[in-house]
Amino acid sequence: MATDRGKGHTSHLRCLAQVARRWCAATLLLLSQIPNAAYSDVIVPFDGGTDLRRVAKLYLGDADLWPAILKASGLDDLAELGEGQVLTVPTDEVSAAHSALANSLARIQQANAIGAQVFAYEQISKAISLHDAALDAEKARLWLKTIALAVDADTTAGQAYDLSEVTRNKAAEARLSDRQGWVEGQRPEDLGWDGRELNAILVEEEKLRTLSRSTAQITFRDSGRLRLNANSHAVIQRIRVDPLKKREDAKVSLVEGDFYALLGGSSDRKSLEVDVPDVNAQIDSGDFWVRQDVSGAKFTNYDDERVEIVARGERVSLGRNEGVVIRAGGKPRSKTKLLTEPALLDPADDGLVFNSVTDVSWQAVDNAAGYWLEVAHDPNFNQMVDSASGLTDTSFTLKGLDIGTYYWRIAALDQFGLPGSRSRSRRFHMRIDTAPPFLRLEAPLSDKVYRTSQAEVAGETEPGARVTINGESALVLKDGHFRLPLSLQPGPNLLTVTALDSADNETTLSREIVYTPDTNAKVSYSEDIPRISARHFLSASDDISLHGKTEADARLRILSADQSVLAETTSSASGQFAVTFPLSQPTEMFTLSITSASGFESLDTFEVTQDLVPPEIKLEAPLPRMTSVEWLAIRGTITGADSVTFNGRRIPLAGDAFDEVITLTDGPNTLEMSASDLAGNLMVKSWKVTLDQTPPAYVSHTVKPASGGRINIEVQAADDNGLAKTAPFTLFTNGEEVNGFLRYNKLSRTYKGVVNVASALETDIRLENIELQDDAGNQARIRLR
Repeated sequence: MATDRGKGHTSHLRCLAQVARRWCAATLLLLSQIPNAAYSDVIVPFDGGTDLRRVAKLYLGDADLWPAILKASGLDDLAELGEGQVLTVPTDEVSAAHSALANSLARIQQANAIGAQVFAYEQISKAISLHDAALDAEKARLWLKTIALAVDADTTAGQAYDLSEVTRNKAAEARLSDRQGWVEGQRPEDLGWDGRELNAILVEEEKLRTLSRSTAQITFRDSGRLRLNANSHAVIQRIRVDPLKKREDAKVSLVEGDFYALLGGSSDRKSLEVDVPDVNAQIDSGDFWVRQDVSGAKFTNYDDERVEIVARGERVSLGRNEGVVIRAGGKPRSKTKLLTEPALLDPADDGLVFNSVTDVSWQAVDNAAGYWLEVAHDPNFNQMVDSASGLTDTSFTLKGLDIGTYYWRIAALDQFGLPGSRSRSRRFHMRIDTAPPFLRLEAPLSDKVYRTSQAEVAGETEPGARVTINGESALVLKDGHFRLPLSLQPGPNLLTVTALDSADNETTLSREIVYTPDTNAKVSYSEDIPRISARHFLSASDDISLHGKTEADARLRILSADQSVLAETTSSASGQFAVTFPLSQPTEMFTLSITSASGFESLDTFEVTQDLVPPEIKLEAPLPRMTSVEWLAIRGTITGADSVTFNGRRIPLAGDAFDEVITLTDGPNTLEMSASDLAGNLMVKSWKVTLDQTPPAYVSHTVKPASGGRINIEVQAADDNGLAKTAPFTLFTNGEEVNGFLRYNKLSRTYKGVVNVASALETDIRLENIELQDDAGNQARIRLR
């Protein structure tokens, strides 16, 4: 929408300029057709001492224009001048001619500057010819003709300018050159979001967003690239190509999240216009990072070229390895030096790792609050494999890696979440020395209902692998094919096939098949009943409601394991039925007896498990009650969950593990995680974390000597979220320095302490400094002298 308004505003201004130019041209042309009607003159008396050249210089700016004065005075020759003669000086007429010439020349130069000689040759050539004719008219002192020709030249040059601007300003395209995880896009004409495939073409005003643990790389035609990190949303507002200068112009609006950009490539452009709410950013850097979230905006620069930022009237210029934080609606904070690049430790560069898993580690960086790990298939990180931010340890386990070569690097994060210089990348090679055997089931088919008591299990595995079917060994041929007859029981039959290779690597496939004798009635249960398998249902209470479809007008009974009747109903004319019955055991087998109108009884067995236990949510580490770091990593496991949401947003699980990094806002932050299982059990946990980045405030202090060489010290301090229990101090008495600790008294809200020294006068005692710290870890060193 902002882009549309910007385009409309530009179009409106261009339209106003064209209207003004046409009005000016029409007015001057009208005046040129009414001789002397639109211009006023200056009257100068002539006497014997009057210098005509001096009068021309004074009023017309050019001494050589004296013939114009003669002509305007109705004289043909100097000899006609006499004492008492009145001279008419055509000041407005000459000035208008000079102004029109200057304006038309400026318009021609503007059109040529944007390529009119290439894109509007016919129009600009005509404008130059008209301007030359106006100059000839000026030399002949034909002022009105000069004005008319100059106005025509100005109008024609304006047409050349407009045509050149439209021709040059062509929309270009970008490409989704890499995607990790799920990436969505929405073009202006789309009604909703759609998944974006690798190498998808991106156009102007297209929206792009990433979800948790996903990234997207946008590559422009000049090879400049922009990497959207997880949970980010951006709008490509403009992509324009200038065929004259072979430059590409791009503007990206960052709605939420963060990205880093590497610009330059094959063209002259090394700039990208970034639109961030309440912030005006002029970016000439070719390597920078931007983040926008509820707390405000953040910028870092890794290039020698500058990043100029203006917010609330205050300007900050970022050089190489500098960053700044702009709180929402506020002015920029003081720029800060970015943290240095971490030193990589393991694995060694160009080293070998095995079995799909490897630990990467690096040296800690001073003052780092966390780290950002990136893993890719290529040294330029164009094909991302993983991106994990908010790591608090100096090591990380990479899992599920395929055979191949990988590159990784680390950046340190400060307490504001600003990433420092990225380390040089290292390369390692993944080799897999154990792999589960190939296993494919050809029969039986899971969607087929078997009418006989036997089914043949057939499939294919690795040659030499051992295969068991429900614990019974099958014969495996040299080419890996296997077959085994299997006896079936009425109702659902669970088939488990396991293949073991010579290294004991295992692959297991499960398939459920149903055996229904020809005399049995068919029954199908509704898909909305929670279940583990086709005939194994779940209930979150001490009863269960079953509904489905079977034979029309049949009598249905639910039988327990001891054949007692628990519930009874009759199917409708269309075969629909619904029945509710109690549960008495954690897991029970039941039989559905279906008696048709003819009196024949069919049986269908099924299993019901009571699941009364909600999923279990465990944090890897307790969340802090209070912190000074504005981002928070939340990691842990959730067992038995089918769906998990965090603060209303659905999050993915890697097995049972979750890994989320959030941005905290100033003050209390309420976090809520909910997990539900297949049976509908719900577990909800919430936490409250307070973000406090304001150090304690010193209020006052007293130092009083007492008897026996004792000195009583009392310091009053204030902090909204609680003070530390002790406060180090430095005291000077008798010319000596005394260091110690004061203890915090919650009742008096002061720090108190006693120092024993040689007796001293009160005037010889001075409290030099004190260090205050709050419960969030913010510190303030107060010098009191």
